[in-house]
Amino acid sequence: MIKLTDLLKEEETFTAISKKSGETSVFKSKDSRDAAVKAGTHSDKEDDSEKEEPKGNKPNMFSKDAGYDAPDTKSDSDNSGGIEYYDSSDLEDKLSRMNLPDSTRSKVDKLVDYLNSQEYELGKAQEEEDDDAADEINNNIDIARDEIDQLLKSSKPKKDEPTKDSTKERAGNPKINKSVREKAKDLGITPQKLGKDEYERKMSQAAVEALTDSNFHSEARKLISILEDKPEWDSNPMNDPKKPKDVFSKEYDEWRKNTVFSSEFYDGDDDTNEIAHMASNESGWEGETSIDAIAYDLKMNGSHKLAAKIQSIFNEKNESTTSIADMIPESVQINEGTRSQVGVIGRNGKIISAYVHYDGYPSNMKPGLKKHMKSDKDVLKLIKMGGARGIFDDKEIEYFKSGKPMKGDSKDIESYIKNADRQESAEFVYLYNMKDKKWYYADTYKDSKLKKLF
Repeated sequence: MIKLTDLLKEEETFTAISKKSGETSVFKSKDSRDAAVKAGTHSDKEDDSEKEEPKGNKPNMFSKDAGYDAPDTKSDSDNSGGIEYYDSSDLEDKLSRMNLPDSTRSKVDKLVDYLNSQEYELGKAQEEEDDDAADEINNNIDIARDEIDQLLKSSKPKKDEPTKDSTKERAGNPKINKSVREKAKDLGITPQKLGKDEYERKMSQAAVEALTDSNFHSEARKLISILEDKPEWDSNPMNDPKKPKDVFSKEYDEWRKNTVFSSEFYDGDDDTNEIAHMASNESGWEGETSIDAIAYDLKMNGSHKLAAKIQSIFNEKNESTTSIADMIPESVQINEGTRSQVGVIGRNGKIISAYVHYDGYPSNMKPGLKKHMKSDKDVLKLIKMGGARGIFDDKEIEYFKSGKPMKGDSKDIESYIKNADRQESAEFVYLYNMKDKKWYYADTYKDSKLKKLF
C-alpha cells in the first residue's frame, strides 16, 4: 500500500487524536493540526477521543454518513478558500472552478487522485473487516485533506458561474458534469479500474455517442477525424460520388468500411452509451454541453489532452466561417439526419408509427428490423413504449418510454410520408403491413410511395 508520507515528504510532523477512530493522526504543519482541531474532527486532548464512537465499522470518509454533510460548503464570506469537508464529487467540482497556479494545480490533482485511490482501498478494507488497514487509510485521508486545504487557502473560489475551468477550457454545466462523473464511477469507467488507455477509449466513444444522440452528426465526424488523425473523415461520406446507390449491396458494405462509419469510436457498449445518453438528456440534447461534461470527467482523471481535443470541435466556428449548412438544423439536412418513423399498416389501412432517433438509414434498419421486429406485436410494442433511440441487430432496443405516436392512412400514403418529414424530421419511414406481413419503406425526401424493404 502506498503511504502518503511517500507522496509528501516532510521532516517535521504534528499530531492530534481523531475523534472517529481514537487513533493519532499526523499532520504536516501546526496550522494543519490546529485547523482539524478547530473543525472538530480531531482533538489535542486524549480524553476527548474516549467520548466518541469506538473504531471499527466506520463509514466511508467520502460518504454523508461520515459526518461531512453538515458543513457541506463554506459561505461567500469565508475567505479561507479551504475545502476540507466536501465529499469527493463536490471537492472535484470545487477544484474545477478555481484558477490555480500550474504548480499548485499539479500538487492538488495528485492529492485528489490519491484520495480517490484511498477511497477504493478503504472500501476493500471495510469489506474485509480489516480495522487496522482501515485506520491507516483513514489517517492518510485526513492528512491528504489537510494538505489540500493548506494548498487552497490562497485561492478563493469564484462566486459567479465560470465560463472556463482551470485548464482554460469551457467549464460546462456543473450539475451535468457531476451527474456524468457519478455515472461513470458507478459503471466502473475509471482509469483506476480500466487503465488509462481503455478508460480514454470508452470516454471517447461516449463523447461521439453523446453528439450523435443529440443529432450533432457533423461534429461527431469532426471529433472522430481528430481522434483517428484522419482529416478526410470530417466530410459527410453520404455526399461521396463513389458511394454505391444500392445500400443493400456488397459494394456498399465495402465502401462503408473505408469511411468514418468504420471507426471504433462509433461502437460503444451499453455502459458508454449510458454515460453519453445521460449527458445528452440532461443537457437537453445540446451537443456542446454534453461533451463538456464528458471532458470534465477526463480532466478530473488527469486526461487533460484528450479533454482538450474533445472540446476543441466547438472552438473553431465563428461568424466569418459559418456556412449556410451550419445554420440549418442537422435533422433537416439531406443525407445528414438519421431519424425515422417505424410502425404498422393495420388491416383497415390505418397507419400508426413511432419515432426512432438515429441510424435510420436502410442498411442499418433492415438487419435491425429482421432481428427485433418479426411480427406486428413487436412493432406495436415499440409504439406503446414511445419509440426508441435506434434499432440494431447487435444490441437490445433502448426504448424512449415517452414519445407520442404518429398517425396516417395508407389511402393517402403520400401525405403520411410528407408529414413524417415535416412534422417529425424523419428521413425514412418503415411500415409493417399486417395484411401481407411484409416490411415497406420510403425515403421522405424523394419518395411519394412505399417500396418493399424485404
